[in-house]
Amino acid sequence: MEDEPAVAEYLRSRDPEVFRTLVERHQSRVFRLVAGLLGPFADRDGQEVTQEVFLRAHQRLGSFRGEARFSSWLYRLAYNFTLQHRRRARLRLPHVPVEELEARASPDGPHEAAAERERQRRVERLLEGLPDLYRTVVYLHYWMDATIDEIAEVLEVPSGTVKSYLSRARARLRERAPALGIEGVE
Repeated sequence: MEDEPAVAEYLRSRDPEVFRTLVERHQSRVFRLVAGLLGPFADRDGQEVTQEVFLRAHQRLGSFRGEARFSSWLYRLAYNFTLQHRRRARLRLPHVPVEELEARASPDGPHEAAAERERQRRVERLLEGLPDLYRTVVYLHYWMDATIDEIAEVLEVPSGTVKSYLSRARARLRERAPALGIEGVE
């Protein structure tokens, strides 16, 4: 069953299996988009935000007018909600659960672990300096292994535009990397 007829069927019948089909069909791409916006070190947040996106999609499904494809509507909802989540997260104090700290403990010793954490912080700062759109494209392409065409579909832009975004993002990263003590950005 295609998405739009499935949406109409769900709205008519409220059959949870129909909605489950929509979720299963789109959850990996929604997660990729969310993870791309949140960044490479936010897996747990990515899963929670993805669940929240589908909860909101369920609540707002009645507002889907069919003027665009359901997938476009859903990805736009995910994109907007994730950006809101990021803005709110910046206002909160960072909290790292004990389990995550233990998982990050390096078997190489405390000095190597500290150096790796510092490298990750520098990379995060470098990427945070990019506009949301460029950062999203970089995360999707390099951390989530999304193809140019997949990114183009998620962002609803031509493939050439995605290539342009990647090129501009790389140029900005090369420009800013030395100031943060990061070498070898290509």
